[in-house]
Amino acid sequence: MDAPRINRRALLKLASLTAGTTLLPMKLLAAAQTYRWQNWAGNQTAQPSAMHYPQNVEQIRALLASSNGPIRCFGGSHSFSPLVPTDGTLISLEAMNGLLQHDSDKSTATFAAGTRLGNASAAAWDAGLSFSNEPDINLQSLAGAISTSTHGTGLTLPSQSAQIKSLRLISADGQLHDLSSRDGDLFRAAICSLGCLGVISDITFQQQPRYYLREVTRVMDLDKALAVVEQEKDSVRGIELFAFPHGNTAIIKTFEETSSTEEILPPDDSNDLLEMVCEVSMRASWLTPTIQRLLGKFIEDGFKQGPAWKVYGNVRTVRFNEMEYCVPAEDGIATLKQVCATIRDNNINVMFPIEFRYVRADNSMIGMFGQRDGATISVHQYVKQDATPLFNAVEPLLQKAGGRPHWGKIHTMSADQLKQAYPELKRFNEIRAMLDPQGRFLNAHMRTILGEPSLDKVGQEK
Repeated sequence: MDAPRINRRALLKLASLTAGTTLLPMKLLAAAQTYRWQNWAGNQTAQPSAMHYPQNVEQIRALLASSNGPIRCFGGSHSFSPLVPTDGTLISLEAMNGLLQHDSDKSTATFAAGTRLGNASAAAWDAGLSFSNEPDINLQSLAGAISTSTHGTGLTLPSQSAQIKSLRLISADGQLHDLSSRDGDLFRAAICSLGCLGVISDITFQQQPRYYLREVTRVMDLDKALAVVEQEKDSVRGIELFAFPHGNTAIIKTFEETSSTEEILPPDDSNDLLEMVCEVSMRASWLTPTIQRLLGKFIEDGFKQGPAWKVYGNVRTVRFNEMEYCVPAEDGIATLKQVCATIRDNNINVMFPIEFRYVRADNSMIGMFGQRDGATISVHQYVKQDATPLFNAVEPLLQKAGGRPHWGKIHTMSADQLKQAYPELKRFNEIRAMLDPQGRFLNAHMRTILGEPSLDKVGQEK
């Protein structure tokens, strides 16, 4: 199979844009001690009273001791839900980055928590190691990625949270907690914590000897693609599907380790064409099915190959809003079919594809994949379009299928509903209250979804 010509490769990458982005720096304006934070999509903002960039653990401890009121940490600012906003203190761990140590014999690597995933993966490669799996964007901070169970795809491959060997957590009282599986529930809560247990300073990952990866891309009719995913999901390392319901078209990507060390990596392409297509679709919805059907006419099958971390990562710049749920793996395809049919039947204008992936179960307490193999279904809407009609139509289907919402994506589930979706949420809340009895690491959204009361004594928003 030959690599596709660059212009067609560009169309492929543009059309298959989904959950990843370049994670451009969030907008931060500081003038006369006034700060403003904004996430990547622009749907979340905050005006914190203070913002800090600690460079080490002692500075974090000093900050916790000297500050009052609520505290939230932020990383790449790519969460679409209101996990970060507070009028209290915002902390960035950007200054705490890099590979701290590694053990080639045990295939472990320890990173400062503010390290961006792409930088961590590149540093691990230089040390002879690789993450066992990665998402298709790699500019999130490691602490942010594990705190929301960021994931790639593969029935035998876990999320970033499940790759953790140990981590260091600084609780509200400044105490250091060096946690591993020996710490039982405390560790299980910390590996996907939503940032409400404390500040994570460094993380040790269980990795594997570095490996080369081959990604193969195919375009086909949607019905055929669904059958192919069912047939191949158990035999490939990873598989990912992008469904275009209006055009009855799909893109399938499969990932396999390869013994070849040859790099075949087409240059990253501009996303200008995709943005233009989204603009046209937004203004002339009747063209959306035609545009999606043309994928099969203009996109050639192709592949890329090279060091795993280079193959995983993609450039994403066109902004969107996103909802993602994880349903039981065995119900994934059936649920995806229902979602596609609902979008078509309700004539919901959406140009972005639906992204479908598999992820292995893990032992996290409130991660999407806790104790259950999952199939994730992600729907996206161009940032200039109202996402409400799409999300309102799709979310009930995902919930009915036993779906668990991605904590960093938009959802409307109440605390009572979330306790049903996440059976160990009550236990998580007990651990949270033990580590942070005053609720300093909670904001209004966190209190709502966790079912926690407001705490006037620490100045929480109401």
